[in-house]
Parts: sequence; C-alpha cells; structure tokens
Amino acid sequence: MSSDCCGNGCLVCVFDIYEQELVLWKKECEQIRNGELAGQTNTQCSTLHAEEYHTFKITDITKETDTCFKYKFSLPHHQCLHYSPGQHLILRWKSTDRVVTRQYTVISDATASGYFKVLIKQYPDGCMSQYVHTWSVGDLVEWRGPFGHFTYTPNMRRWVVLLAAGTGLAPMTHVVRTVLDNDDDETRLRLVYACRSYGDILLKTQLDAWQDFWNFSVLYVLSQDVQETEALRRSSDQIHNGRLDESLLRQELLQLDCEDVRVLICGTKSFNRDMVDSVARIGLTEKDYFVF
Repeated sequence: MSSDCCGNGCLVCVFDIYEQELVLWKKECEQIRNGELAGQTNTQCSTLHAEEYHTFKITDITKETDTCFKYKFSLPHHQCLHYSPGQHLILRWKSTDRVVTRQYTVISDATASGYFKVLIKQYPDGCMSQYVHTWSVGDLVEWRGPFGHFTYTPNMRRWVVLLAAGTGLAPMTHVVRTVLDNDDDETRLRLVYACRSYGDILLKTQLDAWQDFWNFSVLYVLSQDVQETEALRRSSDQIHNGRLDESLLRQELLQLDCEDVRVLICGTKSFNRDMVDSVARIGLTEKDYFVF
C-alpha cells in the first residue's frame, strides 16, 4: 500500500523490499520444484547474503526493557559480519498463511568474531512480534543483508548530532563506535535520545560508558517520565522532561556551529518527518542530515 512508505527516501524502501521478496519467492518456488531446498531450513548457513535468506542460530537473549530484547546469533567459523555504520538486516517469518519481513539494525561491533546482535522491540499487536515472542536459545531464524548506504568520513564535520527515538538508537550505536574507536577522529558526538521514561532507555550501560569519552554526550528527552524512576538515575545524566520538538532542537543546534554539523535521524515515521521538517526550518540543507 502507498501508506506503507514513509516518503523519506529510505534505503531500502518498503516497496523495494516487496519487489525483492517477490523475486526471492519465485526463485524459491523454482528451487522447491527442483528439490533444491529440502532440509535447508533446519541447517545453519555460514554467511549472510543480501539476495538470499540464510538461517542463523540464537545463542543468547538479553532483556533490555519490558518490551525490548537483544538477540545474539552465531556466525560459524569465527566469522565477522563486517557491516558498515547504520546498516540493517531483513528478518523473514513464513507463517502458515503469509510471509512477514521486518528490518532490524545490527548493534554488535562490526569486528565481533563468531556472532552478531540485533535489538528488537516487541509490540502487543505486531505481526512479527508474534513470531519473535516465541524465540528461544537454539532456534534458527532467517536473515538476509546487510543493507544501507550511509557513509561516514572521519573529521568531515566538527559535530555529528544523533536524533533518536526508541529503538531508533540502534543504527546510531555503530556510528558512535566508529568515531570513538578511532583515536584520530576528533568529531564530537551529541546524542539527543527521546524515550517515554527513564526505564525505557535502551543500552543504558553502554551509553554511560561512552560518556567517559571527551567527545560524546547525551541528552535524554523523556516525554512521560514517572517519579518512580528517579532512584534509578545517575547524577550525571542530562535529562529534559518533555518532547523533542523544534524548540528544543533549535536550542541544541544553536549551541553548536550549525555550519559544521551533520544530523542523523532515526525513529518512527512521524518522528523522522518532524525532525526533518524542524532541521530544515532551522536552516540545515539536505546535505546536512541523513535519515536511517
């Protein structure tokens, strides 16, 4: 449906995925007729591929929040995924009456040996969530990828501002690692992270560790925070109670050199649209921002 497209020029677009899935389906139907796929769904494959689904075994499940979990998948022979910052994979679930696909960003280090990790939020009425909720360690899951053409050049801009909402934090993690792991990269990172409450902040331990670096800082924007979470907070946490709107964004960007900043955006469709509209009104051009 046309409403499925967010209009932000995403790579890969939902329409592109549909066309790719149709080609893959026809190819697999032909392989089934030729007896080429018998037994393959129960066997772990050795590598990821952009144009074919391969199965990977779940080796660990870690709870991040009440609705969000980290899933670790094994890569045979101590292989590394070697993905680029912000790239994602496509997960496929073939139920009895339909095929469901969703995109998820890799959050493990690109040089991690023998595994990769993804961060997945489960929704009460989500089609894919019905499948993910059943996962257990040892299950085999179909993935293909990676996809995405975001490019990062060290020291290209003095500032990179990361605007994330919820699980939109995921593609930002590799960008942050890429900068912080490079001693010659003096780019300064400012994460503005929108969540409902303090308890909904994802990867908090990792974010805390990154703040030990001189060139990384984070502002948590909490729209519906409750008093019960105050005991969980670190005294050094920067928190804004309210929404990430144009006023707050303008305040953040005007503290920086707007002529030497790049903005990265990832969240819901509405969040992405609002952020793009806001940065445009503030004066940034299309070359100054990127939407995952």
